[in-house]
Amino acid sequence: MGTNKVILLLLALSGALLAWMFFGLDPEFQRLSGAGSFLDARLSGYETDAVLGLQSALADPARADARDLLQLMYLGPDLVLPFTLTLSLCLLFRGYAPGAILYGRRLEIRHVRMLFLLPIAYGLVDYAENASFLLYFPPATPGPTLSALIPELLPWLTRVKLIFLAVSVILVLRLALFKPPVTRG
Repeated sequence: MGTNKVILLLLALSGALLAWMFFGLDPEFQRLSGAGSFLDARLSGYETDAVLGLQSALADPARADARDLLQLMYLGPDLVLPFTLTLSLCLLFRGYAPGAILYGRRLEIRHVRMLFLLPIAYGLVDYAENASFLLYFPPATPGPTLSALIPELLPWLTRVKLIFLAVSVILVLRLALFKPPVTRG
């Protein structure tokens, strides 16, 4: 299978996972939790108060289905999504970056390797965010240190994750859409 087909397959899988998360799991979680949507699905962002409010809502014994759905989300589609997005962005960089001109300089393979750090950083931060969700929200019982740290950390992890993803996507689009003309000679 060619690289282009692999990239298309990864992007299609990513799109399907996002659709499942946003249109399948999130509305059900909103209904079951009574505290709104998944925190990282709130594209306008969230603050520490939202983390504490969701933790309080999920601590209610009547919200067992919401707790199960939260675990399904982070051990299911959101376990695969960072990998598929990271890999597809790295493959796109590998395909479009060598020889491209970015900020007035021709990109060499060493520059491309540096660009790989952006989607890889996105994937690592997304996995750190997912682990924090699983460590903090019921049925997990975090200790006092994690209970104090995670509500402050989660909003920042989500912001940093989205920044790395946005910059990666913008750079890939920039490299793909504004390629220098091919000279024949």
